[in-house]
Amino acid sequence: MLFYAASLSQNSSLEYLVSYLDSQYGIDMRKQSLDARFSERAVNFVKAVLMHLIREQFSDLLYGEEFLSNFNYVRIKDSTKFNIPSNLASNYRGSGGHGDISNAGISIQYEFDLKTGMFLDLQITEAIRNDQQDATETSDNICENDLVIRDLGYFSTAVFRKIRAQGAFFLSRLPSGVLIYDEKGENEIDFEEIYDLMTENSIGTCERKICITKEKLPVRLIFGLVPQEVYQERIRRKQQEEKKRGRQMKKKTKFLLHFNLFITNAGAEKLHAEKVMPLYRFRWQVELAFLNWKSVFSIHNLHKMKESRYITMLYIRLILIIVNLQIINRVQSLLSNHPGKGSVLSYRKTCQTMKNSFLDLLPILRCSKEEAILLLGDIYRMLSKNHWREKRKKRENFIENMHLFICTSKK
Repeated sequence: MLFYAASLSQNSSLEYLVSYLDSQYGIDMRKQSLDARFSERAVNFVKAVLMHLIREQFSDLLYGEEFLSNFNYVRIKDSTKFNIPSNLASNYRGSGGHGDISNAGISIQYEFDLKTGMFLDLQITEAIRNDQQDATETSDNICENDLVIRDLGYFSTAVFRKIRAQGAFFLSRLPSGVLIYDEKGENEIDFEEIYDLMTENSIGTCERKICITKEKLPVRLIFGLVPQEVYQERIRRKQQEEKKRGRQMKKKTKFLLHFNLFITNAGAEKLHAEKVMPLYRFRWQVELAFLNWKSVFSIHNLHKMKESRYITMLYIRLILIIVNLQIINRVQSLLSNHPGKGSVLSYRKTCQTMKNSFLDLLPILRCSKEEAILLLGDIYRMLSKNHWREKRKKRENFIENMHLFICTSKK
């Protein structure tokens, strides 16, 4: 019943759910009795099911053995936050203050492996818990030869040191306010000098060994010049920010805005400087996942209800997402050698189709193995037609990025 309710775009009232039980299974139950079933025990049960699904995932490579073969897991992580009914504020505090519209909020931390599509971490927490805290508390999960890719919200030199100590690697953007020293940690980097050198010699990308922050953490710094129109837009936004704060823009900041700046502890033999920016663009896949979870599965649109019912329904939606993506990932791995442009499935198209095909999906979980194989074959044939990711002009091209790394690995 819960799985079916999670597949619907609209919220399901207790009246609707008891009617569904009666019509589909001949179960006669009052809505008060059903409401009583939503308890802390129900929350713990669906959470345990979610954790079991994560542990039991298969790990087929999505795009072939050559894709990012220098690393074990390529861990991409981000969070999404959304407001929830105010009656849940005692256990799920929002990011706003007392009386603020966001005094109740939830954060979902989601980490996946880019190579296999596996869920590596999926947690529901209160929105007030920030990404940097999550980075610190989950750093033990990172294993040797993993590559960790995250945005600036997770930036922490202490976590970077721990990643390096565990024999793993990180790739991160560099905040503009961080102190940047030369390799010996003695003098600050002169970005005006680097900008002049790159423009005079028509160099688009270069790198230096540096140290960052007062802790003098040694890293590779990769500089990528941005187009002039991007630079002008950055200057305009930064001037607006500084004006609101009553400050003047520093000369150093003006030159920093000419660059995309990335840091990593991976050597050039594992990660060439010119491949850093294309690799970091894969991080956008987690943003697309959140957009689809909200638009397709409506994880942020549950109406007001008691806490145990709300959290149960949210966990059920995440379970449905995992089941769908396991089937989608399996189809993708089977199609990894498909020739031409259609070798990468569209996340949005496949999620929408799988959600709309819930009545075909549910029998797979209840029937015999032989029947399930036949039903899964139908789903495979359905997804392998007209569900391809399309190329779009002037937008990030996932397919070209992917093949860039496959070709690089083969060389």
